[in-house]
Amino acid sequence: MSVRPQGLKYPCYWMYKDNKNEWRWVYYGDNGEEIAVSSESYTTKQNCENSVNIMKRSSGSTTYEPSGS
Repeated sequence: MSVRPQGLKYPCYWMYKDNKNEWRWVYYGDNGEEIAVSSESYTTKQNCENSVNIMKRSSGSTTYEPSGS
């Protein structure tokens, strides 16, 4: 993982290039803690941005849990 730069405003997504020179993202919550990461790497920045946008659009998604929980 890359070193996160100073001065980020939380919550936010941070996109960076990994050791294979491919794009990944991390989501940081209000407290600056890492909450989620991309499950795969992307060969282009645009594909990484598309993944971030999918996550942003799904913020209102319904949460399910097993019955009887």
